[in-house]
Amino acid sequence: MIQKINILMVEDIEFTRDLLRSAIRSCIDDHDIPLDPKFYHTSNGRDVLTIIQHNNIDLVYLDIDLPDTSGLDVLKKIKEKFNHVKVVMVSGENSSANVMDAIKNGTSGFIVKPFNSGRISDSLQNYLKVGEKSKE
Repeated sequence: MIQKINILMVEDIEFTRDLLRSAIRSCIDDHDIPLDPKFYHTSNGRDVLTIIQHNNIDLVYLDIDLPDTSGLDVLKKIKEKFNHVKVVMVSGENSSANVMDAIKNGTSGFIVKPFNSGRISDSLQNYLKVGEKSKE
């Protein structure tokens, strides 16, 4: 059965957002992942909580470097208000400090730019596994 999923992409560069959206769609199609995504996006951290609340977001791909705030600070706020929402951090660098901070604050995964379809596929599969466990 195909599951509907609302995905929020928080990325300030439109080209990167478009690449991520295409990569997610390709992973779903190429790996027969039973998801039907609806995409939302914002280029700043300020709007994230409102978008999550008004659109019943299930999964967030969150850039660490945003123009108005740190993605790690946004991650903390998401987890405080919407702990059920899964968040995958996205970064141009995979510094161990960023990865450790993200894990400590509840991220479901970490993807380094340029995007790797294996990592994106893993994040989607992880979302499905976590969802199955919560239904049991």
